[in-house]
Amino acid sequence: MQEYFFSVIIPVYNTANFLEECIKSVLIQRLKNIQIILINDCSTDDSKKICEKYKNKFNLHLINHKKKLGVANSPK
Repeated sequence: MQEYFFSVIIPVYNTANFLEECIKSVLIQRLKNIQIILINDCSTDDSKKICEKYKNKFNLHLINHKKKLGVANSPK
């Protein structure tokens, strides 16, 4: 099991226009042991497709919500 130094959480909601640039900016960092988590909150544009592409290519973590929950969803 790999241990991570820190995690980068990227909230995603209809961000297809700049999502790839955002992900690439994290991937080019010189730091090692970075965990990247993409949280897609029911995007209606191509954001999900972009998330899947980078998840498969770079082994990123992807969370796809089934219904819109918002960035800071917390249990009641």
